[in-house]
Amino acid sequence: MISFKSDILKQIERIPEGKIFTFRDITFPMAKFANIAVILSELSKEGQLVRFEKGAYYRPKQSSLGLGILPVYQDEQIIYLTTKLDGYLTGTYIYNKMSLTEQVPSVVTVAVRYPVRPFRLKKLSVECVKSYVEKPVDAKTLHLIQVLDAIKDLKHIPATSPQTVYERIYNLHLSVLSEKELKKIVSLSLNYPPRVRKILSDMLERRGESNLQERLLQTICPTTRFYLPYKN
Repeated sequence: MISFKSDILKQIERIPEGKIFTFRDITFPMAKFANIAVILSELSKEGQLVRFEKGAYYRPKQSSLGLGILPVYQDEQIIYLTTKLDGYLTGTYIYNKMSLTEQVPSVVTVAVRYPVRPFRLKKLSVECVKSYVEKPVDAKTLHLIQVLDAIKDLKHIPATSPQTVYERIYNLHLSVLSEKELKKIVSLSLNYPPRVRKILSDMLERRGESNLQERLLQTICPTTRFYLPYKN
């Protein structure tokens, strides 16, 4: 029979090197929680694991060039961060990847249901903002939500003009959506402020989606006036 410790060691060995894991990634009886903490602490002291922060570890990856242990990659830190906060990436970090700005952010922004104060995670500066929807379960929905976030932040995306951001959102992200995806983004936008729905409706008009545009306009008070820093 495999001993408890041997079973835990085998589970850890199956975790890829450089991937941050926590107690939740290991299968064990809750009555053995204290034992797990001792095993992980011992492995860390022996150099078989590196402690990332309290309760989080990773298997060190050795450099093939003889440079010793490689640091955990930023992408892996961000995956761990969003999982820990139960949120998703937004803000300048994502807008840069969406080609909406060339500015490289110094802060990673995470959208969460209940924001907390800014903090640091190792070398990452982290801020939290309010999310308007639940954390998406798939990449396609996540992209649609990040498009809506970019529309919301249209006037505040750095190192570019609102008109340029508007054109890039439309040309790079909205104009290429399928009919099904357009309906999905319209449905998601109902959780956002009226200004976001107005801007999205303008983009839908530009694409010739009059039915979806009308659906959005019906959710906005007719007497509401918006300052929109772009030409459709």
